[in-house]
Amino acid sequence: MDELIGALAPWRKKIDEVIEMELAGEEPSVLYRAVRHLPEAGGKRLRPLIAMLACDAVGGDADMAVRYGASLEILHTFTLVHDDIMDDDDVRRGRPSVHRAFDEATAILAGDTLFAMSFEIATSGNLPADVERQLAHNIAIMAREICEGQQLDMGFETCDDVSEELFLTMIEKKTAKLFEHAALGGAVIGSDSTEMQHALRGYGRALGMAFQIWDDCLDVVGVDIGKPVGSDIREGKKTLMFIHAREHAGGDERLRRYGNPDASREDIDGVIEVFHETGAIDAAMETAKRYAGEAARCLDMLPESTARQRLAQLASFAVTRGT
Repeated sequence: MDELIGALAPWRKKIDEVIEMELAGEEPSVLYRAVRHLPEAGGKRLRPLIAMLACDAVGGDADMAVRYGASLEILHTFTLVHDDIMDDDDVRRGRPSVHRAFDEATAILAGDTLFAMSFEIATSGNLPADVERQLAHNIAIMAREICEGQQLDMGFETCDDVSEELFLTMIEKKTAKLFEHAALGGAVIGSDSTEMQHALRGYGRALGMAFQIWDDCLDVVGVDIGKPVGSDIREGKKTLMFIHAREHAGGDERLRRYGNPDASREDIDGVIEVFHETGAIDAAMETAKRYAGEAARCLDMLPESTARQRLAQLASFAVTRGT
């Protein structure tokens, strides 16, 4: 993955330049400092890179997708700002969350500003008018679906009886949609081939599902993904592992510690033991690998190119991180 990220460093630089330029507002100063707070912390810019790779893979000019990719990064940041408020999280990307660094009201406004600017950026890239309309329409649908996914996720906190089907619906809306529309939007910018657009839309959706499920697994196997190991267990976050373990060992006393914010290290280890004993971790990892395989197969109908190879590398990386 380091080799891939290194190869795409010039593209990341272009994405960062657009983000920096677009978020350079000055007044009210406190608002724009809050707007820039998370973007300035950096990041892999994975979704914008997928948009540019998809555009390149269908025969387009990747540079034409830079602004669209940046708009997705801005929209993603909006969701993080508001998620942190709802979850009352203190830290994001190694720095205080926006509502902690400023205040809750300013953080809400910063998120709203980022949301609005994502549309502004996506529709000001000198693309054909019909393409810009399609992109704006898709972003609006995606934003609504992300909100639906977030509401489902919040509802899961007080519901133990979450089905696997409903869980997968939640992560598709909350997480995978951004990957899906990154790949779809890049394909729309690069080609009018509905077949290639459909293939890349499927690629992005499956990739997003694989990334999220694998992230959940890494949280319990001791891999540093930017938050304390077992934090999902303390928060009572519903995952495929919990759903599997509940179905196969629902009466196990150790599972009663799931969702206890004051759970001890011993309590956390007990829950993880149940996950191992019931095969929950292996089952979840296999599901993530199936999605990664689906993503890779979606690329089969694309012409051979470096961009296609790099998209395939991302599908592999999604389910090999931490191993």
